[in-house]
Amino acid sequence: MLKPRKLDYFVTVVDSGSFSKAARELRMTQPTLSQQIASLESHLGRPLLVRGARTVMVTEAGRVLYRHAQLLRRQMRQAEEDVRHSDESGVGGVSLGLATCGAVATLALPVLARMRERSPELRLQISDNFAGVLSEWIMSGRIDLALVYGMGPIHGVRFDPLFYEELFLIAPRDFPHARRDGRLPLRTLRDEPFILPSAVHFLRPLIERACLAQGFRPHVVAEVDSLSGLLETLRHGLGITILPRTALEQEAGSGAFAILPLGPEPIEVPVSLCVSDHLPITPVIENLVSVIRTLVREQLEGGVWRGVRPRLDPSYAEAASE
Repeated sequence: MLKPRKLDYFVTVVDSGSFSKAARELRMTQPTLSQQIASLESHLGRPLLVRGARTVMVTEAGRVLYRHAQLLRRQMRQAEEDVRHSDESGVGGVSLGLATCGAVATLALPVLARMRERSPELRLQISDNFAGVLSEWIMSGRIDLALVYGMGPIHGVRFDPLFYEELFLIAPRDFPHARRDGRLPLRTLRDEPFILPSAVHFLRPLIERACLAQGFRPHVVAEVDSLSGLLETLRHGLGITILPRTALEQEAGSGAFAILPLGPEPIEVPVSLCVSDHLPITPVIENLVSVIRTLVREQLEGGVWRGVRPRLDPSYAEAASE
């Protein structure tokens, strides 16, 4: 049977990236730590780490163990928290992941404010990252829930689509088609220099598929995952990009860009609320889910998010009215 202490050693090595750093953090000698990891590998019959001169790399078996170890550690912490506060309402901690570059990224402050009103003693942790990373964190138990692009399916994650967000052409103000009325055909961009997020971002394959459907591959001259960095390249006239319109509302000086709807049909991406399909949904998580649904409904009904539409089906209407 796996021993929790050895799992802690393993996770610390992976998180720190080296045996020497992990040994210092654990206050043990490096040879002792190496022996403990070797014993763990011997017990499992699989190599977990590839040791380099100064760093370590995680094998596929190591990644599997890391996910389970993180999940077990979080379950133990959550069990302790739930027991300690079993007779208190809204006390404890909860973690939320928000996808970058879109409408949900604007929810961080409203969620925090609303949760502070409801549960002043609650500790809320908010992280922004790519959809794939957030889904992995949900699977491993690192975070409790997330708002991400996509509808799955991903093993270990339950997706509840909330709304759809349209993608727009974002270009410098002097872009030749900047004053065009109506939708700009996507195929007119075949020779333009694109600056896009890298493949780890959910939007990248979506954009590429839309371009391929119009008969071309986007000419990508740079990949920039930072929203501020990406927009800065546009300000200097280095290319064009395709993003949700709400991405500009997070940045000052959005008037510096041309924002054009694309066609012939809108390019839309679903935004979903994700939770684990195997971990218990605690009252604190349910409280946060309720707050998120309420805020999303308010934003949609108030027309705050431009280029966003709700799910037009009975299940969404029922969920949004909770």
